[in-house]
Amino acid sequence: MMHEDLNEKPQRNEPSRERKSDEQVSRPVADREVSLKHRQTPAAVHAWLDGDLPEAAVRRGDTSRDVAFWSSLNKDMESRRRMTTPAHMFDTIMAALPQTAPMVITPWWRRPFEMTPMVAVVAAAGLLAAGVVAATVLR
Repeated sequence: MMHEDLNEKPQRNEPSRERKSDEQVSRPVADREVSLKHRQTPAAVHAWLDGDLPEAAVRRGDTSRDVAFWSSLNKDMESRRRMTTPAHMFDTIMAALPQTAPMVITPWWRRPFEMTPMVAVVAAAGLLAAGVVAATVLR
């Protein structure tokens, strides 16, 4: 495993190690987009999935691959639907919940109003600019 150091400046107490430049490191791009062939599922498979056709009528020819895919997907989903959460997981979740009810958040109009000096200066400059614009428009 190669450690890629993102820090450009070496630390004083850090032992020197070889740094490879970008030209020396040639790696394939792992997260590039790969376009898939534009393939449409045949209408017969859609009819079978909707329950309009029996599986035997659709399993012929080039649609057999689609039927095998959807059958295996359905079998996998059925097994996942039958899965239950382990009993210890319920206890873990309940133990993680707080014992007391959370405090009600105070509405914004009841909270203390705090303003930093920089915000006050910017607000004053904005009000001054708005006043100048209003005065020139009303003339």
